[in-house]
Amino acid sequence: KGLAASGSWGCFDEFNRLIPEVLSVCSVQFKAVCVGVKGFVLEDESTHVVTVDGDTVSLVPKCGAFITMNPGYLGRSALPEGLKALFRPMTVMVPDLVLICENLLMAEGYVDASILASKFYGLYALLRELLSKCEHYDWGLRAVKSVLVVAGGLKRNQPDLAEDILLMRALRDFNIPKIVAADEVIFRGLLNDLFPGLNPETIVDQKLSEAVDRACEDAGLWPDGSFNRKCVQLQELLDIRHCVFIMGPAGAGKTTVWKMLQNAQAILEPTAKIKAVDLNPKVVPTEDLYGHISMATREWKDGLLSIIMRDLGNIPDTKMKWIVLDGDLDANWIESMNSVMDDNKMLTLASNERIPLKAHMRMIFEIRDLKYATPATVSRAGILYISVDTGYQWRAIIASWVGTRDDGMYSDEAKENISKFFEEYVPEALNFLKKNVKGVVPLEEVTVVVTLLRMLDRVLVPDNINNAFKLQTAFVFCAVWAFGSALSISDDGADNKTLFSDWWRSQFKSVRLPTRDTVFDYWLDPATNKFEAWKASPVFKTVEFDSRTMAMSSVTVPTTETAAITYWLEHMVKLGKPCMLAGPAGTGKTQLVNGVLRTLNPEEHLSSTININFYTSSIALLSALEGPLQKRTGSTFGPPGAAKMVYFVDDLNLPEVDQYNTQSAIALIRQHSDYGHWYDMQKMAPKTIAGCQYVACMNPTAGSFSINPRLQRHFTTLAIGMPTATSLLTIYQTFLDGHLLNNKFISTVCSLSSAMIKGALALHTEVSESFRKTAANFHYEFNIRHLANVFQGLLTSAPSVFDTPDKFVCLWLHESQRVYSDRLVNTTDVAKFQVILQNHSKKAFPQYNVSRYFLPVSAGGEHLLFCNFMDPLADDPVFAQVDDIVEIQKVLDSSLAEYNESHPVMDLVLFEDAIMHVCRVTRIISQGGGHALMVGVGGSGKQSLSRLGAHMCGYSTQKITISSTYGINDLKTDLQTMYFKAGVKQDGVLFLFTDNQITDERFLVYINDLLSSGNIPDLYSQDEMDNIANMVLPKVKAAGLPQEPKSCWEYFISQVRHNLHVALCFSPVGPDFRVRARKFPALVNSTVIDWFQPWPEEALQTVGERFLSQAEFSTPVIRNAVERFMPMSFNSVLDMSAKFKANEGRHVHSTPKSYLELLKLYTRMLKDKREENELASSRLSNGVQKLLEASESVKTLQVKLESMLEAAEEKRIKSEEIAERVKSEKDIVEVETAKANEEAAKVAVFQEEVSAKAADAQNDLAAAEPAITAAMGALDSLDKRDLGNCKTMTTPPKGVGDVFAAVVVLLANVMEAVP
Repeated sequence: KGLAASGSWGCFDEFNRLIPEVLSVCSVQFKAVCVGVKGFVLEDESTHVVTVDGDTVSLVPKCGAFITMNPGYLGRSALPEGLKALFRPMTVMVPDLVLICENLLMAEGYVDASILASKFYGLYALLRELLSKCEHYDWGLRAVKSVLVVAGGLKRNQPDLAEDILLMRALRDFNIPKIVAADEVIFRGLLNDLFPGLNPETIVDQKLSEAVDRACEDAGLWPDGSFNRKCVQLQELLDIRHCVFIMGPAGAGKTTVWKMLQNAQAILEPTAKIKAVDLNPKVVPTEDLYGHISMATREWKDGLLSIIMRDLGNIPDTKMKWIVLDGDLDANWIESMNSVMDDNKMLTLASNERIPLKAHMRMIFEIRDLKYATPATVSRAGILYISVDTGYQWRAIIASWVGTRDDGMYSDEAKENISKFFEEYVPEALNFLKKNVKGVVPLEEVTVVVTLLRMLDRVLVPDNINNAFKLQTAFVFCAVWAFGSALSISDDGADNKTLFSDWWRSQFKSVRLPTRDTVFDYWLDPATNKFEAWKASPVFKTVEFDSRTMAMSSVTVPTTETAAITYWLEHMVKLGKPCMLAGPAGTGKTQLVNGVLRTLNPEEHLSSTININFYTSSIALLSALEGPLQKRTGSTFGPPGAAKMVYFVDDLNLPEVDQYNTQSAIALIRQHSDYGHWYDMQKMAPKTIAGCQYVACMNPTAGSFSINPRLQRHFTTLAIGMPTATSLLTIYQTFLDGHLLNNKFISTVCSLSSAMIKGALALHTEVSESFRKTAANFHYEFNIRHLANVFQGLLTSAPSVFDTPDKFVCLWLHESQRVYSDRLVNTTDVAKFQVILQNHSKKAFPQYNVSRYFLPVSAGGEHLLFCNFMDPLADDPVFAQVDDIVEIQKVLDSSLAEYNESHPVMDLVLFEDAIMHVCRVTRIISQGGGHALMVGVGGSGKQSLSRLGAHMCGYSTQKITISSTYGINDLKTDLQTMYFKAGVKQDGVLFLFTDNQITDERFLVYINDLLSSGNIPDLYSQDEMDNIANMVLPKVKAAGLPQEPKSCWEYFISQVRHNLHVALCFSPVGPDFRVRARKFPALVNSTVIDWFQPWPEEALQTVGERFLSQAEFSTPVIRNAVERFMPMSFNSVLDMSAKFKANEGRHVHSTPKSYLELLKLYTRMLKDKREENELASSRLSNGVQKLLEASESVKTLQVKLESMLEAAEEKRIKSEEIAERVKSEKDIVEVETAKANEEAAKVAVFQEEVSAKAADAQNDLAAAEPAITAAMGALDSLDKRDLGNCKTMTTPPKGVGDVFAAVVVLLANVMEAVP
């Protein structure tokens, strides 16, 4: 509209960055303008306006539009065809760089411009071809111009120096900062070939270099020469470029470079300190970064970056100001910076505001790589690449650490000794790690060295610092764990810890480590300076377990592995350093961290647990992080009191990875870790967060597998794998022996403990090897969590029930089947597991005959069933074996009838499989914190059996009601209702949730938190939490717990976990189940799976009989045939579906629901056909009856007809007589008629004459009527005075006498014809 009204030309740069929807609107608008210009006629004013989007604006035909675009770049859209047709395409070719170089060199004062331009172009052409293809390399026109500007500056500063020396210096000094170490040799070689014999001295700002060294010393950093050069190079880039990329791997020192340069400039010019404002663009959405228009109010809301840039520009001075954008690049936000990064230096906002980047302002982009940046972006900025290949970073860190040690504790000799140890051990160890082993997560060399320094900070004490041997021994202890803490077993089965242990023993022999086991199995006793087993360490504590008062999930049994992890984790927490436990699911990471956090002094350390999920964004994480903090002073926030806050972030790598391989939640934690603050998105101002640290857990086989290495480098990473067999034996020996002995089981049962544990471990190992995780069977992942479930089931035993060893063995068999077999997806795998279980039961318990439980029932086998509902009246149900399944069926039938009396009727057929599933459900939900995942195709009975199981346990069943408006808030309300029942009222509740109810995938965020910990972060507001704490306060007091809000809330959550159970009913069909389980691990990890296998023949037969029982058949033979045909037909369809899948690769699903529909269809069709037959038979019998009635009626009618015929004959005779008489009278009438006709002719003649006379009279009347009318008018005009005048006339005028005469005649009535 503006172009059309003003007649201006407009250039729309990067036009195809607009989304297709906006481009379509632009197409319509510009089409209207083009049509208006085409139809413009100067003399016709009606063509001087144009209508655009309903608005009429004036049209100046000189208007024009130009667009520029880079097709094929990231974040670009394809132009609609209608828009393409409105523009004439022009392809811009690659410019002649030689000619441009020559002209620019001449403009800068170079005489030998032609020769130097050829060398310049030749160098860049060779660099483009020969150097590695790094994303940050740019050899285009913008890079050429920048070098030429530098060359011009050198020419003006040293006009007498040879021109080739000046150009070579410019090419070398400008490009070296961005050349990676591997390419530097090639670059220098090409430069020497083009400028042979020349090697001008590099011009260095000596004052700045010295200031950088001073800044490093003031900050406690080692003034390394390479680091100093990078600081100076950054300043040189900032002098000629207003935008600079600082690039390099994690730990390269990017942040430290610009910070030390900032401090150095402050040393040089104390009155002109540089103001730097940092921001991570990935923490906030793009619209909050630049600003956006609120769709609700249509008001403009400023973005964080636009506010920062505007505020810095409004400061009334010309002191240097830096905007540091420290975050990964993506096309969403960096492309919007193109107008700032090029010569325009202007940030253009959607509100049409243009914020300039003033001459004293610079933008520094601190980034990991340029993988998602376009060439247009790369060419707009100077690049400083910091390499880590030489390792100067970790050497400088070590030197800084040694230099900052307290002189009162570290003597010069001690510092010299420890420096020697660093040189002896670190380079060799880092080289071995790089070449021979693989960590559980990728780690930078700097991270490993920093971990070593942190460990030394805790281990080194005055007693061992100044003793060379003790110092070396302590150093070796820390080095072993620093270099090997992240090692674990690789995917290919290689034991990296063992490899490292063997290498260390063979490589370093100054300090002798015990030769038994690995170097990681020993702890350095500071009292004796000897290596002892971890069992001798103070963190290894003997645990006495009593199942009567303790829950298995709340007890951590120390082992060699857990003792070592706990030791270092405690040290890192007390140091205030971030620490991470990394390992596969089910290895006890969360429990280990919780165990350490529980031991912390609450006056010194507080903790807050944050469970990360797929949908955790920076906004959601920020809300969780800010929850426990309080305001201190100004914009500074921290934990209450003088305590420090430990954020325990579980499943750190689970957030969704966007298309640019970034995670906003990770970016938020990194911003806090790097800069100690985050931004308040309401006030758009920074918040300083003090006294906080992070402890994280991560499963490197799930989620994004790894996290941003720039955050990973902050963590001391400790790998956790599956415990060894010895450790597992220790753990479960503690639990099982504690249960058996404290509950006073008989000695023969207690003696089974060791054999049972070994059998369980052997079974678990073979199951893990036999059933491998695949894409289809993603849940075939057997870990320590499943072993714990087996023993959790064993702990439900009571000595009064399990009074013989064989019963206890049967319980172990049953629990093993429930934990392992119920997860298997088909009958083939189930049969394979049964063979494995039978073999291990024979090995572990050869003296007990349990083979009958592995035989089919038809072959004399027995069902292995346990349940706790056989005595419904018992106050404390007992988990016991049931030998007769018929007895269970009777109890279930009775309970089903009872359920149907007070609930909507469930018409269930309790065949054997259904009974087993009910037993499994009750087993799961009767345990505290037990949640069931029922997996089966539609119609399997998942929901109905779950309802019945909940009723058997005395629980109420809750289910959400989905509607078109049901959303997150409704789900939260329903969850609050269930939490109140379970946590406050302490009633048993079963939450039944199906995959059909997942109308919003974010529902699973709350379900995931409910399953994993029971604590859903944003379910309650603070006021609601306080209200709940007050409600449970009496019960907390009765339990003897501290009466604090935190303790009350923890008690409430514990009751929720104990009383609220979840039954998830999911279908395995399609990818949804697999995708959801990957996004929300608790769906599988925190539930017990009950996989519904296809109904067996017996089940199909039983259900068929039940459905057909209401149908009537003529003979039992027919009924039996139909009942047997139904299962056979269904199984034949299944067989054909399997063949179809094998041949065509396509699924055809026939589910139990299909079978039920078949039965319903058959009974309905049978009923309909029978009704049709009955109706046809009825119609036939009615027709026959009607025919008989019609025959009788015909006979009666025949009799009546005969009598009527006789009467008719008599009447015929009479009528003939009358006819004769009528005929004679007719002749007389005809004669009279002839006479009448003659009279009529005469009358017609008279009538014609009369008609003629009447016509004449009518004509005369018509002629007389005007006169009569005039006379009447004259008569009306007469009055009494006129008549008086007539009396006075002696002789009346002519005609008047005649009138009076006529009146007299009329009044005298002389003529009769006149009325």
